[in-house]
Amino acid sequence: MHNNRAPIISGEPPSPDGGWSGEMVTLGRAIVVPPVESGLVQACGVIAQDGKYCKHSATWRGNRAMMTPPETPGKPGQKLAGTHLFAGQLWSHFGHFIAESMSRLWALDHMKKPPDSIIFIPKRPAKSHNIRGYQKEFFDLLGINIPISIVEEPTEIEELIIPGQGFGLGQISKGSDQFRSYFATNFAKDIKPKGAKKIYLSRANLGGREGGAVLEEVIENNLTSQGYSVYHPQENSITDQVAQYRAVEKIIGLDGSAFHLFGFVGGPSQKVAIILRRNSNVFNGLRNQIENFCAITPTLANVVVADWIPKHKNRPGRYSFGQLDFPALCEVLQDAGFVGDCKNWLSPRFREMKQGMLSIAKEKGLEYVRVKKPENKSAQSEKQN
Repeated sequence: MHNNRAPIISGEPPSPDGGWSGEMVTLGRAIVVPPVESGLVQACGVIAQDGKYCKHSATWRGNRAMMTPPETPGKPGQKLAGTHLFAGQLWSHFGHFIAESMSRLWALDHMKKPPDSIIFIPKRPAKSHNIRGYQKEFFDLLGINIPISIVEEPTEIEELIIPGQGFGLGQISKGSDQFRSYFATNFAKDIKPKGAKKIYLSRANLGGREGGAVLEEVIENNLTSQGYSVYHPQENSITDQVAQYRAVEKIIGLDGSAFHLFGFVGGPSQKVAIILRRNSNVFNGLRNQIENFCAITPTLANVVVADWIPKHKNRPGRYSFGQLDFPALCEVLQDAGFVGDCKNWLSPRFREMKQGMLSIAKEKGLEYVRVKKPENKSAQSEKQN
């Protein structure tokens, strides 16, 4: 093997306004190179016959490429005849699967004939690489009946089509025209609305070490008293989730992956409130998607007063827990028409919050550090005009 690695990819990140995000590149005898190691940024992607890295094969987040040129392999041990579509990296995490693993499938609506297969490379090379049940259901809901394969070693492809990244995290969360059109035309076409009219998307039953809000059960109790049903997305099939999301008139939830799925099926007659669960700007991707796919301006309840962060982490993230200002939350939801009178709204005291966080820490076997919200970031409701 000779070294052809570069630390970065020159060029611009994918744009929802056009450019390479809506382009398709066709290469003969291209080599698909999966990652060797796990990591945030990985050396992997597609190398053309002349040895150059195909920049269209890289996935970006915001202004940063998450895939960089790998070493060019010698003669690949595997070869694949026919015409195939490169779909990027396959995530097992639900939110990243929706936001990043789907980002190139728009090309299926722009090909003269279906490819012989859709090719993914793994995100986590050390894990097993079978298509999971929820992933298969998602592909089925897109009407995809083409074989899907996960390439685990460098493989030469007779003819490979590499679409640009039409969706993801950062500005591309608005979606390219081609991507939005593909999902509007193909996703869950036959699923009828079914379910409660007002729901709260709960993270309370998520397993593992997923983050959330301290004393989320109090949010649930407050909203059930206002006529909301508590909905646990992960306990329902993708099909059932779509049916429920199409049925709702009002939906409230902590910022999280469930809103990505709602973003594919929601419509302008619905009202959405996203409660921030950490001091972070990651909610912008959800807001961009819901605004541009659903024509809905979501209400953003930014009422985090402190973050409880695992001691081994250095900033709020997916494993941290937000401490919310409950009276302020009710005011935001009341002003936006989601709830009525706040008179009977339960608002835990600090010692209850602290005890709740101690229970979470004990359950997860972690130590958490409380970090107050910076003074210049006051709790507020936000709307993007």
